[in-house]
Amino acid sequence: MKFAFGRYVPTDSVIHSLDPRSKIVSSFLFIATVLSVSSLYDYIWLFLLFMVIVKLSKISIKIYLRSVKNMWFLIAFATVIQYFVSGIETAAFIALRLIFVVLFASFLTYTTSPLLIARGLADLLKYFGVKKRYREDFSMIMTISFRFIPILFDEVDRIIKAQIARGAKFDQPGIRYKVQGIVAIIIPLLISAIRKAEEISIALQARKYGVFERSSYYVLKWKKIDTYFITFSLLVFYFFLF
Repeated sequence: MKFAFGRYVPTDSVIHSLDPRSKIVSSFLFIATVLSVSSLYDYIWLFLLFMVIVKLSKISIKIYLRSVKNMWFLIAFATVIQYFVSGIETAAFIALRLIFVVLFASFLTYTTSPLLIARGLADLLKYFGVKKRYREDFSMIMTISFRFIPILFDEVDRIIKAQIARGAKFDQPGIRYKVQGIVAIIIPLLISAIRKAEEISIALQARKYGVFERSSYYVLKWKKIDTYFITFSLLVFYFFLF
């Protein structure tokens, strides 16, 4: 199981060099644009916009599509529900909306390291009047969360392989066997997650987290290109909104 969504893909590109704050704001604007689209034909323009971002990020389109593949169950479930409730047109609309939301969210995670995303989010919170202490705690929580996502999915892959080696059969028909298969994965995963959480807690205490004021290795620098990128995102949002 290769979980692509949330992983950082380091390359030397214009998008990678942007300030994380500009990418965070732009990704929210792009997602807001996707949610404001009212015509199926507008998704053609959104696809062209996304291909421009793919080109600028120097990341293969196949890698972006992997993030959609990881979310296939959620997309398929929402599409089927909408098909029975509102018809095929609405179902197609929801499917495209979810696909593009995942793609534009992947643009942020693929081009920005988890540490910089957390740092950028924490820095943006100061414009909402959040105190520095709480911003630092939020940044730490987000950093740990981003790092845990791929780790936990790799752990699921390891547990499945270990259970198969012990004779477990996940392809057996029947609800009973399905439940047994889920339990065989969930319980070891919860134990592993709790163990990792305890290790992180001990590491933070050993480093006196919260006792002293924290400094940061990364210094965020806003450049002209960040202003241009934000302006471009606003224009895209305005174009689709009106």
